Amino acid sequence: MTLRLKLMAGLVALCALGLAVAGTASAFALRSYLYDRVDQQLGRAEVLGRLPLAALLTRSPTLDRAGVERAVGPTDYLVEIRRPNGTVLRVAGSASPPPPAAPLLNLAGSGGAGGVGGDVGTRAGSSKPSPTFTVVSDGKRYRAVQRDFPGGTRVLVALPLRPVADTVRRLVRIELAVGAAVLAAVAALAWLWLTRGLRPLREMVGTAAAIAGGDLDRRVPAGPPSSETGQLAAALNAMLGQIQAAFAARVASQEQVRRFAADASHELRTPLTSIRGYADLLRAGMVPPDEADQALRRIQQEAARMGNLVDDLLYLAHLDEQRPMRRAELDLAGLVRDAVADLRAAAPDRPVRAELPASCPVLGDPDALRQLVGNLLTNARVHTPSDAAVEVRLHAVPPPADAEAPEPGPGGAELDVIDHGPGMPPEVADHVFDRFYRAANSRAGGRGGSGLGLSIVAATTRAHGGRVEVTSAVGAGTTFRLLLPPPATGRPSDGGRPSDGGRPSDGG
Repeated sequence: MTLRLKLMAGLVALCALGLAVAGTASAFALRSYLYDRVDQQLGRAEVLGRLPLAALLTRSPTLDRAGVERAVGPTDYLVEIRRPNGTVLRVAGSASPPPPAAPLLNLAGSGGAGGVGGDVGTRAGSSKPSPTFTVVSDGKRYRAVQRDFPGGTRVLVALPLRPVADTVRRLVRIELAVGAAVLAAVAALAWLWLTRGLRPLREMVGTAAAIAGGDLDRRVPAGPPSSETGQLAAALNAMLGQIQAAFAARVASQEQVRRFAADASHELRTPLTSIRGYADLLRAGMVPPDEADQALRRIQQEAARMGNLVDDLLYLAHLDEQRPMRRAELDLAGLVRDAVADLRAAAPDRPVRAELPASCPVLGDPDALRQLVGNLLTNARVHTPSDAAVEVRLHAVPPPADAEAPEPGPGGAELDVIDHGPGMPPEVADHVFDRFYRAANSRAGGRGGSGLGLSIVAATTRAHGGRVEVTSAVGAGTTFRLLLPPPATGRPSDGGRPSDGGRPSDGG
């Protein structure tokens, strides 16, 4: 069964149960009320013909049938009088059905005991009213009362219960007809109401089927936020959004891994080809003796280049694992000052200007930050003309105010590396932090490195909770801005670090 059929069946069954309970209670209440009315009529039956029955029998000890009929009149009463000699006089009112074949006095027993649930009658001379009881004869039920009179005369007055049974039976038939109509109406209304109420669930099923077919952009139609279906639709849409984002991230990650493997293979193939070529020439004796040292030197250079590339790849892999880095308090100003000195030594003719504070305490990995700053300056040296000026600016960012801290700790820093070179077009600037990305002009000019230097800068900055930005325009130079936020606490702490760090890299 579907959920709609189950809900409708449960609702109809519940209504049927309620109608059955109400109908049964009303039938029993009516039956009890009609029994009370019959008992009241029997209580007044001792007055016949406007004279008490006892006085009537006393005045006419030899009361005949005609006299009793005149006393009973056109009523439903059945009167039975048993004389002391044992004869029974039975008179039924003109409105009463034919009496049973056997006298009811025989079934009532002596002393007023009823045949069915009978009560004990009142003795002669008692002032209490006679109790009523039920007698069954020939399948017919009677409600009766009897009394004993002086001289051994016993009188029984009864009323048939067939009108009561007919009334109750008619009420039950009416209740059944009305109940059937009510249940049919409830079933029809419940079907329409459930069809409308469960429409959002059917839409969810259709959406789920479409998503299973590959349409990840489908969403469940939103409903009223106060309803359960509306809340379920909102929760499903949020879940579908997360699933779509996770699926897109997975596809992008797989594409990145594929591209990374292809680029790494391409970068490693160049030095390996050079090494294999020089080795084959030396082994075949095709290199003159005076050029053997030059061939060995080229093999050594290509091997070192390949080793640096492998080290950079391992370093990036460890950064991707998001391992906690070793944190210690260090002076970033001194570290940048050393990197600037290295740049001036590597390019003595290049104009270099540095604006550095006396000290800039930060919390971070010294080796990783040294490599980060070295990569930024190496990138400016390699990818700009030799006469292009380079500016280095460092500003300390104070730590957040903390009244509970006993002493101020290291804060953050903002480092700008500005070169006045040819700049980069926007399509190049958007990809400078991508791994193995190198602009076409850098490859053509012979200045291309491995394409991992700026990727290491971005990954190291993220590992320190900061960010790095690039601003460039053709003919206006390039600015790399490194932002290191102040630490959450002013206390340095040591932890694991992602790699050996501190290696010189060839820049982006």
